[in-house]
Amino acid sequence: MAISENISGSKSVSGGRSGSRRAPASPGAQRRSLLYPALIVVALITQIPFLLTVYLSLQSWNIIRPDLGRQFVGLGNYAREVFSAEFGVIMLQTLALAAMSLVICGLVGLGLALLLNREFFAKGLVQTLLVTPFFIMPTVTGLIWKNELFSPNFGLVTWFAGLFGVEGFNPMAQAPLLMVSTMVAWQWEPLFMLVLLAGLAAIPEEEKEAAQLDGCSRFGVFRYVELPHLLPYYRMVILLGSIFILQVFGEIYVGTAGGPGTSSMNLQYLTFQTGLVGWQVGAAAAIGVATLILTLVILTGLLRTMNAVVREGA
Repeated sequence: MAISENISGSKSVSGGRSGSRRAPASPGAQRRSLLYPALIVVALITQIPFLLTVYLSLQSWNIIRPDLGRQFVGLGNYAREVFSAEFGVIMLQTLALAAMSLVICGLVGLGLALLLNREFFAKGLVQTLLVTPFFIMPTVTGLIWKNELFSPNFGLVTWFAGLFGVEGFNPMAQAPLLMVSTMVAWQWEPLFMLVLLAGLAAIPEEEKEAAQLDGCSRFGVFRYVELPHLLPYYRMVILLGSIFILQVFGEIYVGTAGGPGTSSMNLQYLTFQTGLVGWQVGAAAAIGVATLILTLVILTGLLRTMNAVVREGA
């Protein structure tokens, strides 16, 4: 009897111990827990400067006038800078610059991808040469296009224009925004080319052969087979390109300095000019916060539009 009671007691004790043990964490929870330190560091690095920028945007602070100090003005900087006529014009120029650059990149990148999606002599060398603009610094790009191509005195483009009887051709002064868009497109076109080339290489040859057997011409194969397959790749590369092109600064700084006047200025250059030329830190911070909000709105709308186009194409 005592033995049975001891056995039952030991079972109850062991059962209580086993019941008090915690269930092991799932593998997914363990993997997420490993990401938390990195997410915290990224949040601190990115959000603290942003919160500081928001705080400065509510202040009136002129760096070269320390006697004035910093004064809290609330939304005064936004009312004076963001809702001004100059900001509206430059915002439209920023959107036009991005749109023209994306169109040029999309068309030229697609054409080069179609050319490279076949075998020919020295294909590797040609592809390497076409990718090189992507690795050139923006300031160097601006210098090359401003002095070697578009210079009114000894530029290559103006020299060719003179051969056709066009005298006094100065594209940097006559069409500065278009010229800056050309510079930006030249630098970012390799990204479009490589992504679209990867999309073309992923198309099974059987689908192309089946379309040709059904009577499709070469353009028909491109229209009904290749182009619908490239829509997801276009969505990705347009979003990435928009993020980078909306932040263009070096080409404008070196190529046109925002001029003539403000005809080639974008919001990034306006922030620089307000903060580091005019020394108005609070106003520049307000322009920077407004630019970030505008960029997020544009990217969100663009993402929804591209998703709808991809669904319809599928």
